[in-house]
Amino acid sequence: MKPNGEDEEAPAGGPWEECFEAAVQLALRAGQIIRKALSEEKRVSTKTSAADLVTETDHLVEGLIISELQKRFPSHRPPFSLVRTC
Repeated sequence: MKPNGEDEEAPAGGPWEECFEAAVQLALRAGQIIRKALSEEKRVSTKTSAADLVTETDHLVEGLIISELQKRFPSHRPPFSLVRTC
């Protein structure tokens, strides 16, 4: 650690650069999954009511995001419950 309290290992773009890059990469991967699913038959279920729809693609993308964030940032505590809501 430097005398001014800055971590020498911090990325050049600041402490949030790695998080930002991870978010961008996950968004791109999720977009690919969603784009592919647009041309496929949908399997739809409901969450809490008949108007609260969720697709198999929703589950897939949610799982991807949660698992990749847990792998990449194991020490981070998410601000949301990891219990599936879909």
